[in-house]
Amino acid sequence: MTEPHISMPYSVFGDGQLTYGDNVHISEHAWISLPRAGACLRVGDHTQIGRFFGVSCAERITIGHSCVIGERVFIADVGHAYEDPSRPILVSGLTDPMPVTIGDDVLIGVGSFIGPGVTIGTHVMIGANSVVLHDIPSYSVAAGNPARVIKRFDFSSGQWMRMGEV
Repeated sequence: MTEPHISMPYSVFGDGQLTYGDNVHISEHAWISLPRAGACLRVGDHTQIGRFFGVSCAERITIGHSCVIGERVFIADVGHAYEDPSRPILVSGLTDPMPVTIGDDVLIGVGSFIGPGVTIGTHVMIGANSVVLHDIPSYSVAAGNPARVIKRFDFSSGQWMRMGEV
């Protein structure tokens, strides 16, 4: 297995683990937080990640093979607790982690957010500036805030169809 190419400067901190396949490239200014022992960010072979990539991984985030992740994308399997108004959010701790899985051959557009518990299937295109809070099925295009599926590949016709046409 080859070492990933991680452009300087970057920050990886915490007690968790970053694992990666062959031919992984992470552009400059990546910020990767692995705050808990046992947390694991796994990046698959031939995946390219843009500048200012951010991750907050308290349990497990898996990014598949041959993915393209745009600049300023943030992926989190955890959030900040806020429920007790007598405590500052900064010291209120984290929510329970919910693993994130990004399938193979996925493109995530510039400025997108992928939230806790999300699974994105294979061969998916996520539009720029999307906020993905729910699962996205394989062979689809999703966009928006919150992101919703706007196209699916119809294998019977061999065509990409807008939702409502399928």
